Amino acid sequence: MLKAVVFDCDGVLVDSEKAVFAGIVAVFARWGVDCLVTGPASSLYGASVFEVISELERRLGWPVEVGEVAQELDAEIRAAIAGGVRAMDGAIELLEAIRGSRPLAVASNGSRETVEVSLSAASIPQVFDAVVTLEAPLRPKPAPDLYLRACERLRVVPARAIAVEDSVPGARAARAAGLMVVGVGPAPGLQAVADTVVPNLCDSQFLDLLGLETLQV
Repeated sequence: MLKAVVFDCDGVLVDSEKAVFAGIVAVFARWGVDCLVTGPASSLYGASVFEVISELERRLGWPVEVGEVAQELDAEIRAAIAGGVRAMDGAIELLEAIRGSRPLAVASNGSRETVEVSLSAASIPQVFDAVVTLEAPLRPKPAPDLYLRACERLRVVPARAIAVEDSVPGARAARAAGLMVVGVGPAPGLQAVADTVVPNLCDSQFLDLLGLETLQV
């Protein structure tokens, strides 16, 4: 039986990390906090909205109204994403190549609305049997909840699934859930958490794991 595949969204299927950080930077600036480190080296890379809010509170030195700031972040991030994102290299071709051959899912720390906007804006094909996003009572990555729920929705045991992640929190979540973890990209520390790390979705080592020879890109 071919293994199920559970993909993270931002930075794996959709090149949306710059848009996500643009939304975060805009909200932080509104609260008077500047000089954020962005990109794979950032402590906020792959973080949930609640972790972003915790960092905002740490920078401010006082608590904020979590629900209000969460809505503010979600709106800014969705607006930045809708302004223009694209599929990661090879993402569309890979999904088309494995469409219907095995169970497929997305597991993201983002909200349902943000993930749907990302996938639609990047023209990601609708091939997924499940899209799992952060909603109560699920805990965000690096907790295993999102991956466990994805496997439950796909009706596969985690050991029969591959997680594809670009962040350390995501890779930790997938490993804690019992999936094989393929790390994609340059995030510091990813090598220590993932079973294997590849530069992109077109990498021959990754394609071999999926039983594919090449992609038509």
